Amino acid sequence: MCTSEISSVKTIAQINDETRNFILVGVVIAKSDPRYFSGHPKGRGPFEADSTTADTSHETARGVLTLTLRDSNRDTINCTVWGKADTIIHYDGAFAIGDVIDVNRPQVAASMFGRSEQYSPTVTSPYCLTVNDQTVQGAQITRHDGPAQELQRFRALLRVPLVQPGETIPLADIVASGSGCNGETFNVLVVVRAVRAKRDVRVARSNQVKTFREVILMDGSHGGVLMKLWSDSYIRWSEQWVPLKTTLLIVDARAEFNAYYKTICLAVDRKTIITQEPAVPQLASLLNHARSIPTQEIDVVCSLASGSVDPSTINTVMTVQQILDRTEGDLVQEEDQFTALCYAVITRFDLDGCSRLVSERCAHCRSLVREPNGTCGKYDCPGQTTAPDAREPFFDIAVDVTDHTGTLTGCRMASRVAETVLCCDVATFLRQTDTQRTVLKWKYLLDRCAVRLIVKRRSAVRFQHLYSIVDCAIADPAEVEAKLKVY
Repeated sequence: MCTSEISSVKTIAQINDETRNFILVGVVIAKSDPRYFSGHPKGRGPFEADSTTADTSHETARGVLTLTLRDSNRDTINCTVWGKADTIIHYDGAFAIGDVIDVNRPQVAASMFGRSEQYSPTVTSPYCLTVNDQTVQGAQITRHDGPAQELQRFRALLRVPLVQPGETIPLADIVASGSGCNGETFNVLVVVRAVRAKRDVRVARSNQVKTFREVILMDGSHGGVLMKLWSDSYIRWSEQWVPLKTTLLIVDARAEFNAYYKTICLAVDRKTIITQEPAVPQLASLLNHARSIPTQEIDVVCSLASGSVDPSTINTVMTVQQILDRTEGDLVQEEDQFTALCYAVITRFDLDGCSRLVSERCAHCRSLVREPNGTCGKYDCPGQTTAPDAREPFFDIAVDVTDHTGTLTGCRMASRVAETVLCCDVATFLRQTDTQRTVLKWKYLLDRCAVRLIVKRRSAVRFQHLYSIVDCAIADPAEVEAKLKVY
């Protein structure tokens, strides 16, 4: 650092139109992906020119990168970096969200005149910084080399919320708005429910391969909303996020209607800022709620079977085709589940075959034990033992139901519902002979039953539709004749 050329160290609050030749120290709270022009460095030699201009000039590719900085609880500012492509690539690899940096000799301009500000995060400062080695000699960004206490003070700013929890919107309200809020931005306070693997997609317009990641978010109002990350910075950062433990305060997340899931999802764009583990009092209750809800599919089935919906209230008669049409329909304003009473024939009920009928879960954390007589898969759970009392067996039976319009395959009959239908608990069932199980099976197989279901649509959380049987009984022929639908 050439201190002889620098007049002083300034804070964001001290910057004005007349500020020149200074250093700004700040922590990076957001970072855009670099953009290149006059020839992209990827796919070429070391920034050689386009083939159309190679015979007249050897222009070096250039690029631009935006960093959003913070140096106090209140003050934030955007810094746009222009330079040769290798310079931008260096900055992109050298600095990440959470790094404390020195911005040396930046230019200052009123942000209202900066076109790039409309594509950058909203900040408190009325000014923006520009670092361009072609216009100001010595303009550069370096890692801040200060005392550990000073670095700790800057990094503590990463948890200071940019907006108050009262300025956030519940996920359920965003989803309920449907396609009407497509393109709008919202502030949300959420828990990470799941972090999915990175995927590649080819962009038709440019024929380039783009990497993205899907993250599932939840809060006290909604069990799971998908958010897409397209920025390499955020994709790398999300590797650290721990499901059901990491909390995020997301400012200016963009709402996008997803035609596949038929619901609103969120996306991170160039204006979005994410604060990890924000210092707000609502975190404890948010995390407690996240731990209390069923997250695995079988947990959802067992939760439905435990009496969350009274089967006697399910009286809307529907055929299989009507259930399928409503499941796949475009009624995006509805909740993600509905109930149905279906008069159908049981066509799969493999009680005496080789199908899995009984599963096990950990008696301590309730997680599903994948292997027969196995142990809990959670490393910190006391249920990591082969002792029989460390596992709880429960019914998990796949059932197919068929009527004159079609078949619902893979319906789930679990836990207490199966015990009621079979008139026995798991221990009694496991002691039965194959002959006894065959007799039990033929009480229902190929007979017309009144099947009451809770149907949960495919969503960002579940890749498949879920059909949970909450009551099943042999149907009265007179009742079937009176209520059976034609369609």
